[in-house]
Amino acid sequence: MTPFDALTAHIDSRIPTQVVGGTVLRVDRARAVCNVQPADQGAPELLDVQLRAVDDGSAQGFVLWPVVGSPVLVGLIDNDPNNCFVASVSQVETFTLSTSTDSAGKWLADLCTALTQLTVTTPAGPSGPPINLPDFQQLAQRAGTLFTT
Repeated sequence: MTPFDALTAHIDSRIPTQVVGGTVLRVDRARAVCNVQPADQGAPELLDVQLRAVDDGSAQGFVLWPVVGSPVLVGLIDNDPNNCFVASVSQVETFTLSTSTDSAGKWLADLCTALTQLTVTTPAGPSGPPINLPDFQQLAQRAGTLFTT
């Protein structure tokens, strides 16, 4: 028996896997969920669709925050429309990537700040601020719109 066969033996084939397409209506960042209107005409709105793998109250991990009004694919856990997760997004407003001690957004902001304060030793003493300081400041602003901390 291959590992795939063993896995298949543990999957209950009586419960169909269902994925539905829909449009994001609302995003709740505090709870990491969104509401989705399925594409099927007359289908009820899917509420509190998870954006994280599990709802453990943690702010750690990787989250794609979809744009309100954009298409998504939603997976129904055990075919239950009250227990759903976003499987794929088409448009990302921002994303979160964090561990228990740091986040990509904070790390990048700290890096940009350090670059704006960069000085080097010269024969005449320490240098002044980088001549391209506005470029580093602009990068820091752009990073703030890409990442959430």
